[in-house]
Amino acid sequence: MLQMYPKPRKKSVMPTDYRNKILNAAKKAFSQKGYAKCTMSDVANQAKVGIGTLYNYFKNKDELLQLCIQKTIQDELEVIHKNSQHIEDPLDKLRYFFAEHFNLLKENPTLARLLLVEVRQSEGFYKRNPTYNPMKFYLDFYKKIYDEALEKKMIRNVDTEALVHLIVGTQEVLLLQWFILGEDFDIETIFQGVRDIVKFGVDK
Repeated sequence: MLQMYPKPRKKSVMPTDYRNKILNAAKKAFSQKGYAKCTMSDVANQAKVGIGTLYNYFKNKDELLQLCIQKTIQDELEVIHKNSQHIEDPLDKLRYFFAEHFNLLKENPTLARLLLVEVRQSEGFYKRNPTYNPMKFYLDFYKKIYDEALEKKMIRNVDTEALVHLIVGTQEVLLLQWFILGEDFDIETIFQGVRDIVKFGVDK
């Protein structure tokens, strides 16, 4: 008697998220070769997709860098913000964010180069892309924290717009110095000094 066996089911294949696949590959390509030298073909090779597929999602290298950095920063801020919800003191939130941001960069050289070097582009790039403003993500993030602290009267009545520019500018200089000098730069001690100055001021 002929025994009938059920036909084996085909394995379900999840559709590839090409957009995120390409963005993740672009992070590596830009950090390894630098934005100026990196080509769309380099990104396609890194992502293991055809050049036509790449152009189906991104019109040019400028757009790819903008969206790559935007996604990287937004993903990072979302995770850190979620993990710091229990912290009420804005200066403690600042300390927590800086520590987490620093640890992330220290553990991921590719990400460090992308956010500390490739985020800075030429005058020509800014002229071609007038809306490109990666620091705005950090400025908005900090402003939300300090506006909330001001509303709860946890800090004195200060211009939070000026304050967040001070904080983000300091953060960028410290991280860039660490990226350039490595272990010779005692970033944590200097940051604690900055935190003390922000909290207590410089007047006698």
